[in-house]
Amino acid sequence: MIHAMPAAKLNVFNIPASAPFLPVLIDALRAGKLVTGFPATHDPLELARATLYLPTRRACRLAREVFLDQLKTDAAILPRIVALGDLDEDEIAFAEAATGELAEAALALPETFSTLERRLTLAELISKWAATIAPEQGAPLIANPPEAAMALADTLARLMDDMITRQVPWDNLDKLVPEDLDEYWKQSLDFLKFMHPRWRAILAEQNAIEQAERRDKLIEAEAKRLAGSDAPVIAAGSTGSMPATAKLLATIAKLPHGALVLPGLDMDLDDASWALIAGNTDDKSHDGAPAAGHAQFAMHALLDQLRIKRSDVEQLASPRPHGRELLVSEALRPAATTERWQARAGKKDFDTVVAKALASLAIIEAANAEEEALAIAVALREAIETPGKTAALVTPDRALARRVVAALARWQVAVDDSAGVALPGTNAGVFARLAADAALGGLEPVALLALLKH
Repeated sequence: MIHAMPAAKLNVFNIPASAPFLPVLIDALRAGKLVTGFPATHDPLELARATLYLPTRRACRLAREVFLDQLKTDAAILPRIVALGDLDEDEIAFAEAATGELAEAALALPETFSTLERRLTLAELISKWAATIAPEQGAPLIANPPEAAMALADTLARLMDDMITRQVPWDNLDKLVPEDLDEYWKQSLDFLKFMHPRWRAILAEQNAIEQAERRDKLIEAEAKRLAGSDAPVIAAGSTGSMPATAKLLATIAKLPHGALVLPGLDMDLDDASWALIAGNTDDKSHDGAPAAGHAQFAMHALLDQLRIKRSDVEQLASPRPHGRELLVSEALRPAATTERWQARAGKKDFDTVVAKALASLAIIEAANAEEEALAIAVALREAIETPGKTAALVTPDRALARRVVAALARWQVAVDDSAGVALPGTNAGVFARLAADAALGGLEPVALLALLKH
């Protein structure tokens, strides 16, 4: 009798959300927990054999710093650390494994429009579309001034990038607007039907492709290259929310010399509720639609693509004892299973777990935006002055972030803003704006004084 060979175990790991991600990742890599037999020796060059993929360039910069901290040295030969989506076609084409068809395909990738060139071209097309609307049809959906066309060009570019990233064909737009909806929807669809074929014609004329499309092709080429390589490769911190990235992560996880490290996979949610994140068409009490907005949705889809369960994922560290993972898991429970909150709250240890999770949390009710920013700045300054303590502000409110940065600047506290600084906010940008104000205002005293003080 011939028995089927057991499926090879995938190297998929998880670092709890409460554990320091990069230190745990680097310690596990150095200890040989990620790739069997690597590092094989204590040779200083051994780490350089590996490739480490991280989600962003910022994460790559932090990883280099953490490597030095964990190695307790000022200099070291580190692995190749690459940001996903920031792949270099030259590295793919000239890598030892990238020969023949793969190298030729990488070198033959068309160029892309620059962001500014693309924006101006789309704005020109939008102006042409607005001119086609007859007066009796009413005013166009946008104003005719160039600045309005530029703003709509940015929105359209984001839509096109998102459709490419999600691999959604434009033909699907025909199914989105039923005839019984408001005329506005038909005009929006007519706008997209006007823009898309003309934009594709311009790309074809210039022998160019979209930046998102080029990125996906590079990711696909990198996945093929890695499949033919025997060097250790680790992908960490990505949830695989983009289909092209998910394919690359799946390729790495299936390699005998590869490892995939997930960030904060929910291990507390019960299996029945976890399954509902992907949706359930048999659910009659709710709509059964996938919970696309759930924080674990992308990782759920990635595990499905890998054909593994959460129990197959190995933990690289234990969660912190405060137990906040459980509290957050319950707060984000799919709507179809929120009736289980009562059963969870009825357990004897639930109140103790919640009290422990919230013990070190504080709520500040600020009277206004300035007081809010000052309270945050004081908390950050206090953390900085405490040896061995770190702090971070996470907010989608850019105005709040700028106010906090300004408050810390009064105390000569330099901060690293991950969003960067807009050109008008730099020293050179401020000087240029003040000079323009002074020139246009006829050297009014206030403007002139601000310029001289800068």
